Formats: sequence, C-alpha cells, structure tokens
Amino acid sequence: MKKIFLLCAVLLAAVSFVSCEDNTDPKAKQPVNKDFLNTPPLANQTYVLETAGSVQFTCSQPDYDVATPPTYAVQVSLDPEFSKVISDSKYLYSAEDALPYSEVAYTTTHTTLDVPARDIADGISACLGYTDISQYAGREAYSGPVYVRVRSFFPSLTGDLANLYSIESNVVTLPNVISYPSVRQPGWIYLVGAPNGWNEPSESNAAIYEDWMLYEPDNGIGTQIYVGTFFIPDGQFTMRFYKELTGWDADSYGSQKDDNAVDIEFDGGKYSGKIGGPGYKGSYNVPGWTANWVKFTVNLKAGSVDFEIVDPVE
Repeated sequence: MKKIFLLCAVLLAAVSFVSCEDNTDPKAKQPVNKDFLNTPPLANQTYVLETAGSVQFTCSQPDYDVATPPTYAVQVSLDPEFSKVISDSKYLYSAEDALPYSEVAYTTTHTTLDVPARDIADGISACLGYTDISQYAGREAYSGPVYVRVRSFFPSLTGDLANLYSIESNVVTLPNVISYPSVRQPGWIYLVGAPNGWNEPSESNAAIYEDWMLYEPDNGIGTQIYVGTFFIPDGQFTMRFYKELTGWDADSYGSQKDDNAVDIEFDGGKYSGKIGGPGYKGSYNVPGWTANWVKFTVNLKAGSVDFEIVDPVE
C-alpha cells in the first residue's frame, strides 16, 4: 500500500488518568501546547490520493501529564483557518451543504496515524458540499491546497470534561493535493434473528435483509452508531447483529461470545446493555415478548446497545 509520509516529532511522555480527591475528575493537566503536528519536510511535493493508499501522520502527545494515551482524529479543510467554506472555488458543489472542515472517520491511540486516503478524499468532498457520489458526474475532482490538523481527546469523557481535555493541533499546509471523487456514506449493520426467520446472513439472502438494516445517521457517519426501528411480533424478540453478510460466524455481534441467548428485561420501555464482537453469537432474548415497535441503537465503538419501545411507524 502506498503511503505518503507526514512527519512530526514524537514525544515519549507517559500519561495516566487517576482520580482527584473527589474521585470524579481525572488528575490531568489541561494541555496548552498546540504544536504537536510539524510541517513535513516535503510539504511542497504533490500528494496524489489513491483509493487503496494511505496517508501517514506522526505526532507528539499533548502535555496531559497522565499515562492514558489520548485518541487522535484527523481534520481536513480547504480553509487555513478551518472557519469558512471556500465559496469562490470552481470545485464547490453546494455552499449550503459544504463544511468549513471535516473530521475523517479514522481514529487511533497511536502517535503514528495511517489514515486511509479515501477518508481524506471524503473529507475534501464534504468541504465542497458533496453528499452523494452521483453528484460528481461530469465534474472535476479537487486539486489544490489542503490544510490538516489533529484533534487529541479522550472518548471516555463527556460534557465539560471532554471539552477541557480536547485540543486541536497547529495546522499543516499541503499546497498540492490531487483528490478523486469519493463521498462518505452511512454505514450499516443487520438485525438477524427470530423476527426475520433466522435466515443465514449471506449474500444469497441479501434481499431478505434489506428491510432489517440499521444505519448510521447522516450526521453520525463513521461513529459506528447504528439505528433502526422494527416491528417485533409476539414471542420473537430473539436476535443479534451482523456487520456483513458473510455467514454465521465471522461478522456477528451479540450479548456474549457463546452461541446462547441471554434473557434481558425492559424497564420503563427501555433496555440498555453491552455488545461484543466480532465473533460474538449470543442473542438478546425477551421471554414472553408482546408484539411492539422497537427502536434499536447499537454502538459498536462503545460496545453498547439501547432498545426502546416506540410508537408505531407508518
């Protein structure tokens, strides 16, 4: 796989989250140094994004003074300030849908980031207002400067704490980037179980599973949070989830690793629990289930599920 190397200094500081006196907040220093992404020595070369390639970044670790490694995400923009849409560009498709910057799908806890070139191309398209690949018909892909920065954060933190310990790096300029048409689309998973007859999750049964797909929301592409609402008939609340239609074993996600159902119970019309995989084949089962509509939210990144009884869907 071709790699384009962006180099920055690697800081070997160790970091760890420990409890403060009130046992609620991490005993970490709020980072202030944004200079953890250096301008690459060959920044003025031409970067040609390729479908099967990747772009490698290396970065320093911000000065948190704790041992837990942060998560790194890459943001791209066509504006050096990351604040506005390039409305005067011939490459702009829709000013209404265009973003001042886009955070790509890839994340890592390592200071070496091998970002798929497709993710970078997707980010460029988002900055130009493309929402579907068909919109590229007859149009030229972007060629020009791209601005890059890294966001360091801790996904386990929420609210004010998440903001307190999140920091964006300095901006690196790549003056000459040749992109290609690529638009990030919502991912999906499949609900497999009693409601659809326990048909094998295989390509030969793809038509059956078209009506049993959970999707990432349009504003949550790349989050691995999938949502779908389905009618579950009497006595048929037994199911697990599959990321691909590759058979029973490889891409299964469920309540436990063993191929045995785990009984669950709704409380106030809701259930929250854990999910594991791939290769987890334990189903979620509600004994004596009474027919109803259920909204399923499956978060594969966090390893959690939320099921909620909802009003009928017309």
